Amino acid sequence: IGMSMCCRPTAHDHISVHRTVLRYLLQGGRHIDTAAIYMNHEPVGLGIRDAIARGVPRNEIFVTTKIWPDSFGHQSSVDKAHQMMKELGVDYLDLVLLHAPIKVNPGLLIRYMVSGKEGGMEAKWRAATWKGLSSLRDQGLIRNLGVSNFNAEQIEELESLGLDTPIAVNQVRYHPWAPTYLKETVRYCRQQGIAVTALGDHYGSMQKASAIELLDGIAKNHHRSPAQVLHRWSLQKNLSVVIPAGTSELLAQELASSYGFALSKEEMEQLDSLPNLEGDKEFSFMDSLPSELYPWS
Repeated sequence: IGMSMCCRPTAHDHISVHRTVLRYLLQGGRHIDTAAIYMNHEPVGLGIRDAIARGVPRNEIFVTTKIWPDSFGHQSSVDKAHQMMKELGVDYLDLVLLHAPIKVNPGLLIRYMVSGKEGGMEAKWRAATWKGLSSLRDQGLIRNLGVSNFNAEQIEELESLGLDTPIAVNQVRYHPWAPTYLKETVRYCRQQGIAVTALGDHYGSMQKASAIELLDGIAKNHHRSPAQVLHRWSLQKNLSVVIPAGTSELLAQELASSYGFALSKEEMEQLDSLPNLEGDKEFSFMDSLPSELYPWS
């Protein structure tokens, strides 16, 4: 379980970000997940440097960041990667993800919603970006490359380029009631040896999830919260999880609580059946949109 620097008010306050990253690392955390679009590279980097100064080895810290599609392209992605390293104050990046498969603008969104098809340039942008970032991997400036919110077809496109750069990770929003196409993508990734990282805040669904008798009952049986049960479900599915945490103390509690118990086979099967429960449509985020238009993480 790692710490995501996304999607909380504290993720945009530089003083809070610096303190949260520093405390997280000093408390034993090691995986930090950020992105260019989160606009907090500099305070994240300051927290990392302060932790290193206090004895945390750099080679134990795993820094993930992401390139937003507005920087797609061979040279533009290379330039962006150098910029991100400078902002973070690091000599290399442990993992860089293509944050989304398409350049998001109103025209593209309308086309997806009407036709469900890409316009043709998106695949070229992704390929050029992958080639550019692969060159930095060859230089040792990026240790691993991956994607975020990609479906199987888009992943196959990159694999067909024939480069000696494996797709290490696909990061998605994932939970038991994820849409069918997303579950199929996760299965595909596992078949291809691609790790899957689940963004573990469940994006506002927890208020609804807590009301489900099944999930609430499992949580009470283990003296845990519904969120902690879902984190444990992800771990037992062999998924890595990144949790947007308001403070390092809260994340430390989540870490301890998520590792401190195990779900039974029956409980796992019950959670896997959640999409079939009455009212599951409430949980299917953006399920009416084409599969190419993934919910961003």
